[in-house]
Amino acid sequence: MHPTRSFAASLALLGAVFAHPAAQATVVRTPSVVVPASPQPFEVVNLRMGVDSCEFSPNEVVVKTAAGVIQVLVNEGVACSPPGQLVEVDVRLGAYPEGTYNVEVIGYSNSLSGPVQRLVDRAQFSVGPRAPAPLGTLRYVPLADYTGHWWNAQESGWGLSIHQSARDTLFATLFVYDAQGRAQWFTIQPGGWTSSTRWEGPLYRTTGPHFAGASFDPRLVLVQATGSAVLEFRAAAGGTTTARFTYTVDGVTTVKTITRIAL
Repeated sequence: MHPTRSFAASLALLGAVFAHPAAQATVVRTPSVVVPASPQPFEVVNLRMGVDSCEFSPNEVVVKTAAGVIQVLVNEGVACSPPGQLVEVDVRLGAYPEGTYNVEVIGYSNSLSGPVQRLVDRAQFSVGPRAPAPLGTLRYVPLADYTGHWWNAQESGWGLSIHQSARDTLFATLFVYDAQGRAQWFTIQPGGWTSSTRWEGPLYRTTGPHFAGASFDPRLVLVQATGSAVLEFRAAAGGTTTARFTYTVDGVTTVKTITRIAL
């Protein structure tokens, strides 16, 4: 074969290999759906996609906004033979205020002529308004999400883990030690907001069967109200947030200033 023709044929074959992923809808295999379907303000929204487990590269997924559209860029430059199994993955889009939002799944790859992008799928979701308070009731709602792990940096070893839902409920777990240095777990629930930055509620101690037992007997779980807790959140210098944490366990009240751990 003539050397020039041989090189041209090889070049064409290489170009076909590079172009194959962009030409075939192999990575994203099923229509994308938004989870949850009807999110609330402050609620984290994910895009659930059915993808090829071999060709999908999670480390190369990019989420951005372009011209008012949320774009999820998926690398289609990975070719597998044979194809992988179909799996579902969630891609975090973020949390949004009330409104309607459009999402585009964009496949990208590289070819001999340069980067290639193509529209793979579209989705849309709407963030509804906060649920109105019942008539005749006074209802406070927080303006920020205080979810995270909180601690006092000078007292490493104990801490408070907070989960705040988009529907303004709050659940927290407190890990401390008793007078004998034994680990103690408490939950703080259900409670409620007494202002947009102040939450208070009961504190519970829970005991139960050994975690490595042959079987779990729920009848052995004991939930005991043992005190109360108050969280007062405050904006602090440098863009941080602190909380004055007041809690009572078995009649002993403790007051701590805690900050959210930047993980």
